[in-house]
Amino acid sequence: MTSLTIPSPGGRLASTVVAMAVRQRAVIGDEVTYVVLDRQWQVVEPVEAYLEYLRQEQYSLNTVRLYAQGLASWWSMLEDGGLDWSRVKVDDLARFKRRLRDRGIDSTVITLRPEQTAASSTVDVGLSSVLGFYRYHAIVTGVPAARQFYEHVMGGTMEARSRYASFLGHLGGGQDRRVIGRRREPKGPPPFLTPQQMKVIKDDAGRLERGTGWCGDLRLRLFWTLLEETGLRLAEALLLRHRDWQPGTGTTAFVEVQPLEDGRRRLRAKNQQHRRVYISDELDDLYGEYLFLLVELGVDVQDDLPVFVNLYRGEFGRPLRPETIYDWIEGFKRRHPLLPSRWTPHWFRHTHATALLLAGVPEHVVQRRLGHRDIHTLMTTYAHVTEDAAMRAAADWKALVARWGATA
Repeated sequence: MTSLTIPSPGGRLASTVVAMAVRQRAVIGDEVTYVVLDRQWQVVEPVEAYLEYLRQEQYSLNTVRLYAQGLASWWSMLEDGGLDWSRVKVDDLARFKRRLRDRGIDSTVITLRPEQTAASSTVDVGLSSVLGFYRYHAIVTGVPAARQFYEHVMGGTMEARSRYASFLGHLGGGQDRRVIGRRREPKGPPPFLTPQQMKVIKDDAGRLERGTGWCGDLRLRLFWTLLEETGLRLAEALLLRHRDWQPGTGTTAFVEVQPLEDGRRRLRAKNQQHRRVYISDELDDLYGEYLFLLVELGVDVQDDLPVFVNLYRGEFGRPLRPETIYDWIEGFKRRHPLLPSRWTPHWFRHTHATALLLAGVPEHVVQRRLGHRDIHTLMTTYAHVTEDAAMRAAADWKALVARWGATA
């Protein structure tokens, strides 16, 4: 494990001991990123060159974080074995795969009660980060051994590719056959919430009581209603600014999803594409009531201010963080143990797509509303919806969608 530098009782700094390479979060001005440090707390330059490429290509902060973690594990294994990163073999990658699967346990030690193995997605990200790293150095920096290693693992040459493409694109495409394979877990249909379950969530956040007005957190009531009615991702909702919310003044209200990102909150609008999502009068009215609440509480509402801000915890008026949403969810699950225990904000997005398709909304309309780059993504993810007629009996989906005004 890694021990941090801690002030000793005598006032001197204790010696720093690092037993493995680590991923380190770094803040430069308003930018947040991740780097990989070796055992001497030095930046691993070959890895940093690759991560910088990802930053310049505007990969999301989460992608940089995951790949930095995978490469930190890879570099740690190289240091354990005294290996040169530019002289590795396929056997080393196979050993790395076992190391990831066994959560870093020494494969030479036999345990009578083995620990739980890592999820296949963890192993998959680790392998992808290493292969992307070597492909980058094979093509961009011209390390011959990196090219040989990558081609040996992938079972094909790079001659057909004229430029360095996204590692997420080339790792699974083309005619490449990996020597080190990956077993993917079967992917089932995406989970969703029923209209009744969404009502429980919204009512727990905030509800309108006769004679007393709104009880609870109107802000969270608006947040969950927005996710239900628009299918926005968590990051897209939290990045939404007041200027992006266009009230209905004689026309249909809508929200503009902008290609924004916030490094400090680790938020980035996926696909970085602009789209317009129409909303119902009910949701627009709820937003209007929320604006009155902000003014009453003393929030200086500006066009560039995020819609969702801290009101009851954290620094007042600052942008709401994802951690606050997940903290509320944990409390909700304790209050409502009968609802699905694994539900997340993204379930609202799956529910939105499911409801639209079950209500007969054309696929291309659903695609544009969700912000998918192509309709293939929609059809492969929700293929089961249009084929399973029994799902239509689970709830009155058409009535639910009719309230949204989704086809406006």
